[in-house]
Amino acid sequence: MDRLRLMEIFVRVVETGNFSAVARQANTTQSAISKQVQALEADVGVLLLVRSTRSHTLTEAGRLYYQRCRQVLETLEQARVEVHQAEYEVSGLLRVAAPVAFGRIHIVPRLAAFYARYPKMRIDLQLDDSFVDLVAAGIDVTFRMGELKDSRLIARRIGSVARAVIVSGDYLSRHGTPQTPDDLTRHNCLLYTGIRNFNEWTFHTAKDKPVTVRVGSNFQSNSSEAIRQGVLKGLGICYSPTWIYGRDLREGTVKAILDNYRPSALPLNVVYQPERRPSIKINSFVNFFTEAFSQDPDLSLAIRPAVV
Repeated sequence: MDRLRLMEIFVRVVETGNFSAVARQANTTQSAISKQVQALEADVGVLLLVRSTRSHTLTEAGRLYYQRCRQVLETLEQARVEVHQAEYEVSGLLRVAAPVAFGRIHIVPRLAAFYARYPKMRIDLQLDDSFVDLVAAGIDVTFRMGELKDSRLIARRIGSVARAVIVSGDYLSRHGTPQTPDDLTRHNCLLYTGIRNFNEWTFHTAKDKPVTVRVGSNFQSNSSEAIRQGVLKGLGICYSPTWIYGRDLREGTVKAILDNYRPSALPLNVVYQPERRPSIKINSFVNFFTEAFSQDPDLSLAIRPAVV
């Protein structure tokens, strides 16, 4: 028995005043509508309508039941409207995760422009350099750099992150300047552990021949901010995304070395939960930042041949 359908018919009968009008609307017979109301009365266990030849009258129980049916149907209709709006209108809460420095430098400064385009959106931004379990944390979408470890997740590549070998002048004055990737094995290299194979640094030459060196360190961290501070204090050399050191490079606090070798770029991905179809609000968020990042040379790497 489709109780909801019977409730709808009962409400229509009450509001139109007769069975024949409802029958015409439903493209059926008056007898069929009458039988459906009788089925509802049998289900409820009370008489809802007192019928006469040309009209019907609500019983006391019928009047109460009609009011409740109206409330139920109005609630369901409101739920339908809200779900429809959530599906086709860019609004509501979006839970986003990202590495700490990436969120500080690349997401937060762009939120004003995002809200100007989508004023009904709300963002809950979780910044963490460690691995975030999307399901356990209730995250809708996250930004991840490097090769993805979890094949169960759905990923969309939105850019490539330029990297460089970066060091302070103080460190170079004390230890000398490496001239080739192999020279790095004799230097202290600060290691960011948030990516795979973090102690293997890969470079490309003009012939695009990859050169990988395994480096050593007395300091490693899962925080890119901690690695940056170590570089600024002259602790060693890092192999890092250039966007982390944008101001430092411009001000000359640090410098990029080994210009004749091209460090391997990092893929930049947005990742979703596998069982969640991206909603319009997720797609709008991702498309906005994909467009913004495409105009940033540090996040939309144009591959340049090395000099060697």
